Amino acid sequence: MHADGMRGDLHTLRKVCSYASVVMLIGEIAFAVLTAASVVLGIWSFFSDDVRQWFTDLIRCETSDLSLAAGTAEIAVIFIAMFVTVKVIHDIMVSIMNEDSPFMEENPGRFKAVSLTFLIASVPLAVLEYLNRGDELISVCILLACILISVVMYCLTIIFRYGLLLQDESDHTL
Repeated sequence: MHADGMRGDLHTLRKVCSYASVVMLIGEIAFAVLTAASVVLGIWSFFSDDVRQWFTDLIRCETSDLSLAAGTAEIAVIFIAMFVTVKVIHDIMVSIMNEDSPFMEENPGRFKAVSLTFLIASVPLAVLEYLNRGDELISVCILLACILISVVMYCLTIIFRYGLLLQDESDHTL
């Protein structure tokens, strides 16, 4: 590829990352607030019948203690996984904005963190979904979706490690 084309692509990438990082930062804040709110409302639901009815309708679970606890934990784990994902993407975008290449030493580890988050969350989410709704099919789908996301993120980890290696070789060649 022509050097001017690469410079233009990097400029475009930086510009896109600049705007998108703001969106990701807003997402980080939103998922942090949603996590805290769901936990607070879930706990509050054990002490107030009105809040319990409203909250169980909101998260679509039964009003039993087990379903409420499972539903609250499930929604909190989902929001935590989303927070981690958005935070990592934000951090990657900021590093791309500030550096000469997207292939920075920190970025493969960031993708790996998302991979591990979804891998670790897969079984608890599937179990909580089953405890909450008793639907084996949805529980298995959640388990498989989390594992697939984990695999894709791990592949991105390997791709970025390889890109980092190629970038290092290119830097030493020139």
